[in-house]
Amino acid sequence: MNQAILQYLTERHCSSQWRDVLSALAEELSETMDVAGLRAVMWRVGARFAKRFDPGACATLAELERAVAQIWLDVDWGWTSIEDVGGALVVRHFCAPLNAALGDGADTWSPAFLEGAYQHWFRMLGSSEALRVSQSTPIDATGCVEFRFGR
Repeated sequence: MNQAILQYLTERHCSSQWRDVLSALAEELSETMDVAGLRAVMWRVGARFAKRFDPGACATLAELERAVAQIWLDVDWGWTSIEDVGGALVVRHFCAPLNAALGDGADTWSPAFLEGAYQHWFRMLGSSEALRVSQSTPIDATGCVEFRFGR
């Protein structure tokens, strides 16, 4: 991908009034906490965020995918796809503004925000405590990251 295009899109993915504030916050947190602690905080923030957005009754995987994708689109946080791969679900989140808001240095811990949000929604819809959302790919430069929901 053309680096100039990528930079342009990334800069517009986080409001300029918040970019430096959030980046400074991420730097401060990174200097005072280890990655496990940062992931735990972001996971809890993601779950708290998800509590504000009810996907509604979803009888099928397609309905869940549409509902969750719409939540993310409504808050300008990209969108999602959910695929049943037999024994697990693969949740792909596209164009999350995490790197744009928190900086590239946050890529090891910031996706836990999405992990916590998805975990909350699956639990809200009645999933077993034994089923967990876990990050399965690093977040890329465009804000895309993949999660697995299963045992």
